[in-house]
Amino acid sequence: MIKIDGTNITITRGDCEPFTITLTGEDVPENGEKVLFSVKKTQFQDRPEIKKILEVTNSQIVVQINNSDTKNLEFGNYLWDIRFPNYYGENEPYTPMSPAVFTIAEVIGNV
Repeated sequence: MIKIDGTNITITRGDCEPFTITLTGEDVPENGEKVLFSVKKTQFQDRPEIKKILEVTNSQIVVQINNSDTKNLEFGNYLWDIRFPNYYGENEPYTPMSPAVFTIAEVIGNV
């Protein structure tokens, strides 16, 4: 199960689910450019819990959450954002959004 409410994302731990993010505004990367999607427990964490390098197609990115991405994470709230790794050149990243909530929801029955 996945639920998206504005920029907040909730997914049941261990589920596999794709979702699409539409990029809008003036700073949208061109087709084929790379975007970094990451999820961390806090903004101070060095390594993300989930990290996906995705390609922009028609101002959209498709994020595929796999079972292995969430199955070992603790239930609760995390933070997510996207970054454009080299948007302005010189390997300078650009973050077009404020961090949003990414919730790992409890699962009742495992099979």
